[in-house]
Amino acid sequence: MGGIRWLQQVSQRLGGPRFLALPLLRGLAVVAAFVWLALAPAHLPDRNRLALTAAAFTAYSLLLYVLIWLRPRVVFRLHLPVLLIDLAFALLLIRFSGGAASTLFLALLLIAGLQSYYYGIWRGVAVAVGASVAYIWVIWPTLGHVELANSAIQIAVLIGTAIAVGLLADIEERERLEVAALNLAVRAREQFIRNVVESLKDGLVALDREGRVQAWNRTMEERYEIKVQEVLGKSFLDINPNWRREGLAEPMERLLRGEIEEFSLEGVEHETLRKGRVILNVRGSLLRENLVPSGAVLLIEDITQRVALERSARQAEKLAALGTLSAGLVHELNNPIGIISSRIELMLREAQERPLPPEVREDLAVLHRHSQRVARIARGLLSFARQSPGDRRLLDLNQIVEDTLLLLEKQVSKEGITVRRSMAPDLPPMEGDPNALQQVVLNLLTNARDAMDDGGEIRIETGTAPGRPGWLRLVVSDNGPGIPLEHLPKIFDPFYTTKADGTGLGLSISYGIVREHQGTIDVQSQPGKGTTFVLAFPALASGGRP
Repeated sequence: MGGIRWLQQVSQRLGGPRFLALPLLRGLAVVAAFVWLALAPAHLPDRNRLALTAAAFTAYSLLLYVLIWLRPRVVFRLHLPVLLIDLAFALLLIRFSGGAASTLFLALLLIAGLQSYYYGIWRGVAVAVGASVAYIWVIWPTLGHVELANSAIQIAVLIGTAIAVGLLADIEERERLEVAALNLAVRAREQFIRNVVESLKDGLVALDREGRVQAWNRTMEERYEIKVQEVLGKSFLDINPNWRREGLAEPMERLLRGEIEEFSLEGVEHETLRKGRVILNVRGSLLRENLVPSGAVLLIEDITQRVALERSARQAEKLAALGTLSAGLVHELNNPIGIISSRIELMLREAQERPLPPEVREDLAVLHRHSQRVARIARGLLSFARQSPGDRRLLDLNQIVEDTLLLLEKQVSKEGITVRRSMAPDLPPMEGDPNALQQVVLNLLTNARDAMDDGGEIRIETGTAPGRPGWLRLVVSDNGPGIPLEHLPKIFDPFYTTKADGTGLGLSISYGIVREHQGTIDVQSQPGKGTTFVLAFPALASGGRP
């Protein structure tokens, strides 16, 4: 393993596996020279000079190895001097090992072939011709009739080898360039597909046949704060077990088995790991390879905001219709309620002069109390039904909050509730009805107080709305028991309340006031983790218009 790793390192330093043959063949030539020397007859006339030449070639080759390892580019730039030195050593070895009869002539074939392979056919042929001339000059003293014929064949083979290797090298180079072009096109296509996947606004998840995640696009990372490294290779249904109880497991498993080609789930309420509850449309498509199911692609569309906007629109339509009805109803109720209340008050005063049985007085008190409650509901309906935005002027949102806290802060502190403020300084002004907005803040603070029987903390924060330039944000949150999930869609409905003595109009009125100010109101709550109301209003632009 160590030798393979060393060869890989050498290959990388040389520029790739194609260049690894150079040092390997040089090493083979060194070994061949010493093998020939070891097996040669002891009485060979030039044995000592042959040994000295082989030793010099070995030392020279070792020096080249060191230079190739330290400075490979420098060595390749010196390819012409290296070629001439290699030819000189080859010719000396041929001369001292028998001249025309020496089998070390094969070294010339190797040199010419390598030149054709790495530098082209013309250079290979030129080296072969030059080497042939030098070879004839070196072996001339040892030429006989037989050796002359053999040498002619050797030279023909030498030049033919250079031509053949050059042609093969040209073919290989063209094929290599074609493969490189194809690889480049494949990489470009893969990058294009990756860019398309990453630019999708919807989440995309690719699964293998076992339901393990193979791709997880940027939208999934950013939307749910789960990095691709956390999920690759893991079962999609195990990443968030909530998927199973939310109805995704059964169609997805059928899809992966190939029983269906696709599925679509609309309006799935999904509890994410890190981003709370969202509403999704999930579509799955089967992937096949050679007609066999090989995985699936899930396209996950987050429609939470769209559903919220639709609900807001429906709520606005419902409140507008109910407001019209309420205005007429209040006018019809005010007179009889006033008469009932005033008559009961008169009866109670007369009871002080002409004593009545205690049960009667108690019944009158109950009737008076409930008539007053009906009157309060009527006033709430009138406030809910009002169509005009009231007295609008420039106002400071921080001042609205502070004025409201003056009315309530001492009272809630006596009940063991702490109010914490975080007011952004230098907020731009907004336009609105200060009394109406104060009513909204008061409603939210009162609801937060009523939710915490055993004390707690209310946090109120103002600032600019993140991601919404030119908008202000008001946040009112508590650490009470929270709102059950099944109640959340109904909390802005008129007359919907979970309080024993509530009218169910506070949040409806607040919702209407916020909408009249072209604002938005959103609620975030989980049982046991408190409730947060987030209000946003358009700030007044520098030109004097919101």
